[in-house]
Parts: sequence; structure tokens; C-alpha cells
Amino acid sequence: MVKFMRLIHQFMLTSALMAGVSILAPVGQASARSQNSTPAQSVNLVNQGKQRAQQGDFSGAIALYTQAIQASPKYGDAYLHRGLALHDSGNPQRAIADFEQAVKLEPNNPKALYNRGESRSDIGDLQNAYADLTQAIRVQANYPEAFNTRGVVQAGRGDFKAAIADLTQAIKLRPNYADAFYNRGKARTESKDVNGAIADFTAAIRLDSDLAEAYGNRGLLYAQTGNKTSALQDLQTAAKLFQQQGNREGYQETLSYIQQLQR
Repeated sequence: MVKFMRLIHQFMLTSALMAGVSILAPVGQASARSQNSTPAQSVNLVNQGKQRAQQGDFSGAIALYTQAIQASPKYGDAYLHRGLALHDSGNPQRAIADFEQAVKLEPNNPKALYNRGESRSDIGDLQNAYADLTQAIRVQANYPEAFNTRGVVQAGRGDFKAAIADLTQAIKLRPNYADAFYNRGKARTESKDVNGAIADFTAAIRLDSDLAEAYGNRGLLYAQTGNKTSALQDLQTAAKLFQQQGNREGYQETLSYIQQLQR
């Protein structure tokens, strides 16, 4: 009966950008020097593009970033932000090309390395994703998002012990990191650590009460341990949240689990 729901990479990226808050690592000194030597027109175009992206207008943002690149072909931040907009609009391959150019211009920019790794993970290129994320961590050791995503990559490669280690480090760096608790719960599930997984899903729910996947996975584990009452309660909460969030697939899948438990 048990089928596990998705691992979370960086699903808060778009919402954080729309809120005007950067959740990425700080740009290194090379990037700062690059911006200082970039014409004001190109910097302004990138800033306008960021505003469009915050409003969810990714095509408008991409057009502005492209103008900045045409005016200043060696402006790494323009490639980086165009890559982010391409990624958020569902075009990871083109995003990777922009992140590659950003890395070429600034080889030790942790943002560019992280986001290239994230996008490579999205298309299933786990080996190169792992290499990018590892390099981002070498450049900036206190980078919780990089540890979280590398943990997801490690789980995708079947190395759950390494995944748990990375996700634990992400939590150490950011104790309120709901995604990392959720992902560690999934890795612990695959490692047959049911109690540890339940504890992690509970922590994720405490930090993000709208995380439907955490309720769903915890409900499945409760069912596995014979706690039918708690299992139904969690699965019903997950179904309600999936429905509210417009996730039809998650909603239907959870209803199927509920029906199986009620037989």
C-alpha cells in the first residue's frame, strides 16, 4: 500500500522571490566587482526584471534580463537571474545554459553553482547535480539549501545514509527548515527508520502546517504501524490540503489510501 510522495528540492524559491526575499546564498566578491563595473543601464534592467519576476511575470522578466545581457554580455547576474526566471517558468534546459554562462563568468559564485545543480537535478542529471552542489558547498559551507538539495540528489541515487547526513546538516544550519525535515523523513522512511521518519514529518508539520505531503507520508507510516486512527486523521488532512492547493493528483492518490484503510 505504501507509496511515497515527492521529495522537495527548493519549492519555496518562487514564493520567496515574490515576497521580495532572497533565499539564495550571498553573491561572492567577484559578483560584487562585476556589478560595480557594469553600466548602470544594465543594472537597472536586471532590477526591473527582478520586480517583474516577483510579480510572477517571468516572460517580462526574461525580456529585461535579455536586454541587460545584450548591453553587457559579461554581466553574470543577468544570466543568473534569467536562469532563475527560466527555471521558474518550467524551462530547466535553457536555465542550465544561463547558469553555465554565469559559472563561466564567475566560477566560484555559489548562487550559480547551486541553481545549475538544482536544475540538473530537475532533469535527472544527478551526477552533475551532485558535483555542482558539492562545489557550491565548498565555496560556501553554511549553505542550507545546497545541503538540502544535495540530500535529495543523494536519495535519488539510493544513498540514503549520505542523504540523511546532508539533510541533518541543512537542519543544523537552519533549525526551522521544514523542507529539510520533510526530506529527511522520506530518507529515513526508505532506511526503515519509521519512528525517526514520523518525528521528522511531525517537525515539518509544526513548521509548515500546509505541507500536505508531510501529513500524507506520516499517515502512511501510522498505517504501517497499525495506528489506523492517526493514519486516517493525517490522510484526511492531506486530502483537504491537496484539494485546497489545487493538487488533483495528490488529492486523488490520498483518497485512494483513505478508501483502502476504511475497508
